[in-house]
Amino acid sequence: MKKIILFVHQSAELYGSDRVLLALVTKLDRNRFLPIVLLPFDGPLVAEMAASGIECHVLPITRLARATLSLRGLLCLPVNLIQSIRAINGVLKGRHVDLVHSNTLAVLSGAIWACWHRVQHVWHVHEIILHPKLVRKVYALLLSWFADSIICISDATKENLLQDKLELAGRSQVVWNGFVRNTSMDVDVVRQYRQSLGVNDDEVLITLVGRINRWKGQNLLVDAAGMLWQQGIRQVRFLIVGSAPDGQQHFLHDLQQKINESSAKQCFVLQPFTQEISSVWDACDIAVIPSTEPEPFGMVALEAMAASKPVIAANHGGLAEIVVQGETGLLVPPGDAPALAEAIKRLVDDVSLRRQMGESGLLRYRHEFTLDRHVENMTKIYEQV
Repeated sequence: MKKIILFVHQSAELYGSDRVLLALVTKLDRNRFLPIVLLPFDGPLVAEMAASGIECHVLPITRLARATLSLRGLLCLPVNLIQSIRAINGVLKGRHVDLVHSNTLAVLSGAIWACWHRVQHVWHVHEIILHPKLVRKVYALLLSWFADSIICISDATKENLLQDKLELAGRSQVVWNGFVRNTSMDVDVVRQYRQSLGVNDDEVLITLVGRINRWKGQNLLVDAAGMLWQQGIRQVRFLIVGSAPDGQQHFLHDLQQKINESSAKQCFVLQPFTQEISSVWDACDIAVIPSTEPEPFGMVALEAMAASKPVIAANHGGLAEIVVQGETGLLVPPGDAPALAEAIKRLVDDVSLRRQMGESGLLRYRHEFTLDRHVENMTKIYEQV
């Protein structure tokens, strides 16, 4: 008899944790498990779930945020939870759920529903919370109350969690995310894409993919590009791919202004987030992930490695577990623009080193970070719980 797993998620976009969830439920053995996915609003993830034949419902999901800890948020919380639990009951219509999987700390509805119905609950932690400390402590407390098993996506994520509740160590396991590339490189597509960006054959394309926000490192890359320009390094182009979160368009405006004021402004191209990310990685020569705060994991590093690209990344968080210094890429001190510029220069000047690191990155991806390996490890946890 198939075991029903109820997946509760906090978004319906197609960024990191969204894609991880989509890949997991799509790859699960349907002869053993029946996934049911709950999302808080309509979005591209809903369409992808439908295309994959996954039962998916949009209903009110109670999500934790900083605003939840305000007086107004705390007063509204019980009402929101009751509405959410009733909506979940309506969707399930009496079906027996064997396990609840809450995907990200921000989801509260799954934890409360599982507790109320005495169903085993797995909480999948995708976050590293540095500040405010009160929020981090609240999350740790909730995990101690409501999680039968805790899955952390990196050692860095686990360490961040345990600093407030060391006793959670016995319930916590690390499972690295997995990634599958469904398309092969098309030389003609790559050539056309580079031409559309105005990149010449003798130019090195350096690419940063990620949300436009305060800590993904786009501003740091602009600073590093200006330094390289002052050093006379002109055979480079910089591609930044990503969109600002809803309601935070000022990050994009600030970035555009910073680029316009840079001596290397003519080297930059900005493009919004795209689902055709494989073509982006195929067309680039070097991937950069200069996050100024620690990434819980770093899916873009896997995407770049799967495309045989060397990765320059900030040396903290999950990225330090993915990128092997001097072998699959270069790790630089977080927030250090001169070090980032020097790392870029080193790879720009050495074609053979770029090729060697790209090949090593591909091998590491195939050995450690495939989707099959991820699903196998997740399935073992489901069976243990």
